[in-house]
Amino acid sequence: MTTAEGLFDIDWEGAESSRVEWQPVLALGGLLVLGGLFAYDYALLGNEPVVFGYDVGRVEWLWVACLWIDTVYVALPAVRDRDRTLAFLRRLLASPPAFAAALFVAAVLLAGTVGPLVLSQPSPSFEFSDQPPLFTSVPMDNVVSCHNPVGDRCYGSLRYPLGTNVAGKGMLRMVVLGSRVVVELAVVSVTLIVPLATVAGTVAAYAGGRVDRAITTVAETVKTVPALLVFLMWRWIFFDGSVFALVLAFGLVNWGNVAIVVRSRALNEVSKNYVTAAEAAGASSLDVVREHLVPNVSRTAVSAAVYQVPLFVTIEATLSFLEFGDPPSFLLTTLPTQESWGRMIGRSVEQVDPYWWRAAVPIAALLLTIFTMNVFADYLAELLDPHGRE
Repeated sequence: MTTAEGLFDIDWEGAESSRVEWQPVLALGGLLVLGGLFAYDYALLGNEPVVFGYDVGRVEWLWVACLWIDTVYVALPAVRDRDRTLAFLRRLLASPPAFAAALFVAAVLLAGTVGPLVLSQPSPSFEFSDQPPLFTSVPMDNVVSCHNPVGDRCYGSLRYPLGTNVAGKGMLRMVVLGSRVVVELAVVSVTLIVPLATVAGTVAAYAGGRVDRAITTVAETVKTVPALLVFLMWRWIFFDGSVFALVLAFGLVNWGNVAIVVRSRALNEVSKNYVTAAEAAGASSLDVVREHLVPNVSRTAVSAAVYQVPLFVTIEATLSFLEFGDPPSFLLTTLPTQESWGRMIGRSVEQVDPYWWRAAVPIAALLLTIFTMNVFADYLAELLDPHGRE
């Protein structure tokens, strides 16, 4: 059976020499198209940024750009190299907890990506407000009108399997729509962190000397600055508490943690035979770093960056929950049409009894997502970095 070392401990440049030729061209072409649409969106449409009928904000543009980069550098190579992908899936199936976690994470990613495009914003239906979830019930006196009455109790129905909120909106649809913020935060932050940390850590390890000390000092300094503090300072100075500001704060500040991990791994790679052989063949320092070291240490950056996501999701939910000022305002601001699990929890905790599902449903979604992301990150780190995380 193929081992993790056999799958990943190779000279990727020799295994796929054309990899560095088509990917940058495809990635740049897609980004140019997105840049043109972005210019059309904001330069021509002004205060009503609509593309093909969809309301697209700054964070959505950044998110789509990151999705395109991930497609070019992750999804397409996985399709092209079916043997390695199948070996990865076999190892995933061999671990039921990891497989279950991967399925749940994939479901959240799918819901956050496709859900808001397929599902329209739920309209208030006060007639059926506070309907209980399926297999549960509340007294008839607690609801205005019941969709599934049985005697003096109002029971949950298949129409609203997770119940409804005070406005009569289905909780299942609200949870799916709220997953968009989680997916945006996860995809954008990881896509920003991995390239920055990979390049910085690899160059530091290969160059050594003053370059190493300079990059390491910057990474260590950035690592000590909490991304949450950067976001809050930006929030109060520029009055911009958007999700866009949050994902940029996390993506551009938290790379220092990952860069230190990548540098440690790259120091081990520098002494390996394939690097020595490339140097002996006359490869320049740039070629050694770009075509040999970066592809081999980038998996360490991916696994380390994925570990950051549960923390980001927790902080996003906390900021969406907390209010400040007079009149009160949420610390994290979103569009009126954009839902958030933290916002759902914040609106529901003031009246939990007897409408416990208003808060319980988004809390369960949040906790399950954080737990499964941690389990999946553990598995991913074991597979992608079989030599251990330094």
